[in-house]
Amino acid sequence: MRHIKFIKLFVLIFFVAGGAAILVTNNSINQPAAAFSSGPPASFSGAPGEFRCDECHVFDGAPSGAIMLGAPSSYVPGQTYQMTVTVSNNHPSRRRWGFQLTAVDDSGERAGTLESLGDGLTQVIMGTVSGAVRQYVEHTSAGTFDGQQNSATWTFRWSAPATDIGPVTFYAAGNGANGNNNSDGDSINFTFVSALPATTAGDYTISIAPASRTVAPGESAAYTVTVTPSGGFTGTVNLSAAGLPANASASFNPTSVSITSAAAQTSMLTVTTAANTPVSSSTLIITGTSGALQRTTNATLTVQTDQSIDLA
Repeated sequence: MRHIKFIKLFVLIFFVAGGAAILVTNNSINQPAAAFSSGPPASFSGAPGEFRCDECHVFDGAPSGAIMLGAPSSYVPGQTYQMTVTVSNNHPSRRRWGFQLTAVDDSGERAGTLESLGDGLTQVIMGTVSGAVRQYVEHTSAGTFDGQQNSATWTFRWSAPATDIGPVTFYAAGNGANGNNNSDGDSINFTFVSALPATTAGDYTISIAPASRTVAPGESAAYTVTVTPSGGFTGTVNLSAAGLPANASASFNPTSVSITSAAAQTSMLTVTTAANTPVSSSTLIITGTSGALQRTTNATLTVQTDQSIDLA
């Protein structure tokens, strides 16, 4: 008899404990939805390896809505871009909004830097997914636009990586919610876009040394013109000079330089004056042209008759 009473007591305790466990489990499912009004935890943007918002939020059969991402299709390393996320749903029950976005490279690592505008509508948090560090921008409590209908838009900044890291993909999740502080009656949407490194033809600069020369009428002055490539530029740069004093001429040796690598190339500029070149100070304009690219630099040539001349 005592044995039977013990079994009954055990069964009673089991069901009481089981009921308590069910209540705790239900609360733990609903609690995050209320907490997420001030921004979800990291790793809910829909990027590879992450959780999905619709694992907690329950769709109620209303129109699904949409999410739009305003992001660059290409990026220049180190440049900053203004981005937007818009979540829309015309159903009258949609009265609160949220989002989360991350930017990753092909290996799933953080790509660039996300930054809030300081308007109180967005915030930036960090997270780790399978050992990869990621950065997220998401809504704040004020950024849920409580009571607003039809759509919500958030604006923030993204600074591209300092170097070309290949394609960058922006993953975003958006929530059009009914504002009941629970996980039911919400519409979750996902999107992603990729930005490729900008294709550039490279560039070059023109410099001249020395910056000034002084000669007597009928004498010549020599300058060294240097063409320095950047950004992978290759091609032929044709050289010309303008701004010469009267009765003077200019010649380059060589007349153009060929850029085939990252090494700078030089040309010797000789300006020859005539006996009747007037005493003056002229600003020489040296131009290097390659297709549509044109770069300039300046030097000074002084013609005078006294003995303080420079023929070097």
